[in-house]
Amino acid sequence: MKTAILSVLFLFVSFLSFTQEKGDTCIARIDKIASLEKRALEYDYATVRCWESGEYELAIVYANRGLSICEDNDFPKVKAALLNDRGIACDYLGRNSLALKSFFEALRIQEKLNHPSYEAYILGNIGLIYDNQNLLKKALEYHNKSLVIRRRIKDEKGIGASINNIANIYHQWKQYDKAIASYKECIAIDLKYKDTIALGDDYNNIGNSYMGLEQFDTALDYYNQSLAIRSKMNAPYLVAQTVSNIGTLYFNKKEYIKARPYLLRGLEIADSISGKDLQVSLLDLLYQLEEDVGDFEKAHYYFKLFTKAKESTDQAEDFVRQTEMELNYEFDKQKEKDKLIREKKEAQDRLILYAVSAVLLVIVFFSMLLFRRWKQTQLQKSIIEEKNSLVQQKNDEITDSITYAKRIQTAILPSEQLLNELIPSQFVLYLPKDIVAGDFYWLEQVNEKIFFAVADCTGHGVPGAMMSVVCHNALNRSVREFGLTTPGSILDKTREIIVSELSKNGDSVSDGMDISLCVLDSNAQTISWSGANNPLWIYRSESGQIEEWKADKQPIGMYSAFVPFTSHTIDVKKNDHIYLFTDGFADQFGGEKGKKLMKRAFQDTLLQSSTLSPIEQKKALENFYFDWKGDLDQVDDVCVSGIVV
Repeated sequence: MKTAILSVLFLFVSFLSFTQEKGDTCIARIDKIASLEKRALEYDYATVRCWESGEYELAIVYANRGLSICEDNDFPKVKAALLNDRGIACDYLGRNSLALKSFFEALRIQEKLNHPSYEAYILGNIGLIYDNQNLLKKALEYHNKSLVIRRRIKDEKGIGASINNIANIYHQWKQYDKAIASYKECIAIDLKYKDTIALGDDYNNIGNSYMGLEQFDTALDYYNQSLAIRSKMNAPYLVAQTVSNIGTLYFNKKEYIKARPYLLRGLEIADSISGKDLQVSLLDLLYQLEEDVGDFEKAHYYFKLFTKAKESTDQAEDFVRQTEMELNYEFDKQKEKDKLIREKKEAQDRLILYAVSAVLLVIVFFSMLLFRRWKQTQLQKSIIEEKNSLVQQKNDEITDSITYAKRIQTAILPSEQLLNELIPSQFVLYLPKDIVAGDFYWLEQVNEKIFFAVADCTGHGVPGAMMSVVCHNALNRSVREFGLTTPGSILDKTREIIVSELSKNGDSVSDGMDISLCVLDSNAQTISWSGANNPLWIYRSESGQIEEWKADKQPIGMYSAFVPFTSHTIDVKKNDHIYLFTDGFADQFGGEKGKKLMKRAFQDTLLQSSTLSPIEQKKALENFYFDWKGDLDQVDDVCVSGIVV
């Protein structure tokens, strides 16, 4: 069991004055307590007393009885404490899945109660479980979360515990000097507060790092200091841990006569408290020791015990279950927030569809009206001036309506705040040709995956805007409703939805969109990408060149021969740049001869500005575009996105 859990716990509870009742006697006494909340709290005290003295199974029994009371009553503080203490007992027994389940449930409650110190404590316990599973990156993630909270609330003793946990990870990565420096920082804090329990942890852990450096005499000195402290505590697992470390030290020095009694003492304590992880490591050392000294009969005996113990602690199923629990936790935590965001986006989608439809009806209506008025003006010139005034007024109203439609269309685009939150190092250059546009960019997040796309719908202005609403909605449905995460399958489903929506009245419409869709995964050094006519460019920081990934030559829409879109998995490295864009930038006419810019010149422009920050590169591209265009008209919508890995 990781001793930092004990260290932090003693910051919160102290009940050394309670008598050590056992089993039915304790239950009978507690069940006589009239107040249900006090009864549940007393079960929590009993739980802690049991795992302190090595009675882990009984601790779980007490915790479950207390939790059964909390299930029928609203006692969130007591329930969180019981869940946390049950998790500690399960951790001692090597039941990592139930331990993580208990810790995550306790964490949800503490977040709602807004108790940062308890929240930091539980985050540290979760980190220790991952540490035990050798999932060191996950462990470091949770220890750092705990440390950030403790620094914010200036919990100096808690800071020491978090630093100690992080130092343990440095030790496992064999960064012994960094680990020792961190442990000594913990010692200074714990000496200041006279925290002897934490000092026992500090001395034991720093001994481990010195043993890793093969400075055995220094390591032994720290182990002895730890053992002197832990022997005075009623915590057999911690004594077994330090005794086993001393035995391991002598084993590494090949001083087998000195090593054997320490290893046997540690095994005796581990057997008495069902410390399975410690049993496995000690049996392995004893087997190797007897084999090295030539006592093969004992070596065979310990090897059989080691094999049996190791099989009983097989963690394959636990790994899958604990990963599922964490995903469920993250999902539950975001569930309510995601629901509100989804409902808001759906409302915005409907609003812009209604608004653009209304604009089209207004345009048709006034076009007919203007034509009728024009015929009448042939008969009477005096009426022409009057009607021209009316036309101007109505045109202004139409323009105002389209301008308002632009506000609605802008509302469905990802906000700058959301972009910076999900993709901190990025830019989007978005220049519609008309008031509303056919180009749009799209952002969605599902768990650890971030979906980002740049799309070019057929046409621009009002027709393009209408298509952008249909296409934007189809992308949302492909991810949210159908749960697709592979870019090729997302484009296939999006095409299916668009073709269906545009052919409901029996007449097929050939409109659609070109798109470049990228899936970013924060836990991997790869991206997934698929494109419909629009390629992907990647600026490689090592070579200083732009690499092009070609798209499938088919649109998202009606097409003569549908084929599934191709999904590409691409390795990326730090400081590589990912570029997604429509054809508007490269197709712009300008320069001294009024020619089209073309793809090569666009690529050179990106290369020249690749050393700038995303914000600076966006400004450089925008300045270049308007300098190139000069007084010529803009020929198409422009959308360019850059992401720095």
